[in-house]
Formats: sequence, C-alpha cells, structure tokens
Amino acid sequence: MAIQFCSPCGNTLDISPNSTIQCDCCGSMNKNKFLAGISTTSSTNNFPSELRRKRQTTQQLPSLASVDTWPTTRETCPKCGAKEVRYTTLQLRSADEGTTLFYYCSDCSERYAHELF
Repeated sequence: MAIQFCSPCGNTLDISPNSTIQCDCCGSMNKNKFLAGISTTSSTNNFPSELRRKRQTTQQLPSLASVDTWPTTRETCPKCGAKEVRYTTLQLRSADEGTTLFYYCSDCSERYAHELF
C-alpha cells in the first residue's frame, strides 16, 4: 500500500478505513484516496539492484569501424596467410584471468581471437 500525504503540510497520514483522515501535524482533513480502489503495479525495474545491473551489462567489442587505428603485429592470418594483422585487447573475464587478443586481417577481413593466460 502506498503512503498518503497531507495536502497542506506534506506530513504522512495514517492508514484509515474512514473516508477522511485527519492530519496529526496540522489537523486538516484529507480525503482517503485508498477507498477509491486505486491499485498500483510495479516491475523489477522499479527496484534497482547491483546484481541485475551487472547481469544486464554487456561488453561491446571494439568497433570494426575503428580497426584502422588498431596496432599491427607479426601474426600469420590462419585464413589467407598474411604475415601482418591488426589487433586489440579486451578483458572479458574477471581481473585475475588473462586478457583476450582480437585479431583482424586487413587482407581478407578474417577475425579471430587468442586468450592469454
């Protein structure tokens, strides 16, 4: 059940089965809005949770639009055999585990990854 407030002073009002409720602070009479059968609904989004926020958070891989800014390394592309590919790193798991290297071959557009342990 929601909280009702006094119209003139803003004090919280007691729950009552009567049609009007008298404010304990200023003495004014307020209409009991709960007798009208007002119902409210809520969802889990109304109650923030750190765990729920973490579960909904997804890590995005670096955009291929920015692949031209990635550094290059001497790594052989498994698809076309090119001797130089571009790479970037991303921490996908917990901090005590290794980083993942993502490679991109500019010659054949092959994408692949290696996990560092």
